[in-house]
Amino acid sequence: MDEESILFGIRNAFALGNYQIVINEVSSARTIQSPAAKLESQSFLYRSYVAQGKYNLVINDIAESGAEGPLTAIRLLAIYLRAKQKNEDAQPIIEQALALLEEGANRVDQTIQVVVATILVNDGKSEEALKVLHTRSKKLECCALAVQIYLQMDRLDLARKEVAQAKSWAEDALLLQMMEAWVDLRVGGDKYQEAFYIFEEFGQSNAEPSIKVLNGQAAANIALGRYPEAESVLMEALNKNNDDPETLVNMIVCANLTSKPSDVVNRYVSQLREVAPQHPYLQELDLKSSLFDRAATRFALVDSS
Repeated sequence: MDEESILFGIRNAFALGNYQIVINEVSSARTIQSPAAKLESQSFLYRSYVAQGKYNLVINDIAESGAEGPLTAIRLLAIYLRAKQKNEDAQPIIEQALALLEEGANRVDQTIQVVVATILVNDGKSEEALKVLHTRSKKLECCALAVQIYLQMDRLDLARKEVAQAKSWAEDALLLQMMEAWVDLRVGGDKYQEAFYIFEEFGQSNAEPSIKVLNGQAAANIALGRYPEAESVLMEALNKNNDDPETLVNMIVCANLTSKPSDVVNRYVSQLREVAPQHPYLQELDLKSSLFDRAATRFALVDSS
């Protein structure tokens, strides 16, 4: 198999969240010889380790100095995520990542753009992340991250525009289909079913659908009101990794919608707090709880008078 065919498979496996497959493929590949192909495959290898939470492995494996730009960026991402995990100050790492972006041609390197923008998104700096992704013509990963940011900002109009523009050159690329599914889930109506079909096709085209794909199927099923089907898919995802934050969030949503006992819901929330204490869902939940308690106090004061 030639280099491009191997890289094509690696890119698709990474997009689908099949990180162990990426690691296995890169580790066993013998025909990747050109420097550019080697760098791309190594970048996906270490990004897969980061996605698995193996931050120390990445930090120790990639040299602190002398590594190529994309690998240095991935190392900084691992350091940043480890710092956030330990609730440490991550600002110096962000500054290093932004400095790396300014070196030479790094500003237009897709991997560096995506990794630096990912750090900024995780730090709540969506506008700054979009500026990093500004030059993204025919860079599908940059476009995909921009779509995620727009949806996070509730700018469905811009997300749809991004997908429409990508369609003009990306044809039927797998990542483009995934972008369409994300947007369909936000558009709603008949688009829910279209999103489900996309995730279902992803699941059927792989011997073992990834947790990412299973969560996509579950989200579509929840949107369609098919709660038992969503719960079944989420249980399959939990069997693969019972500490996956996104699966736990979807389980909480599904449990609430199916009127599960409060102790069941609270157990999933407690588990999420343990594995991902900084998760946006928990931040929003705590904010709403705080606002409710404050409002309840005011009403209590009125009643006592």
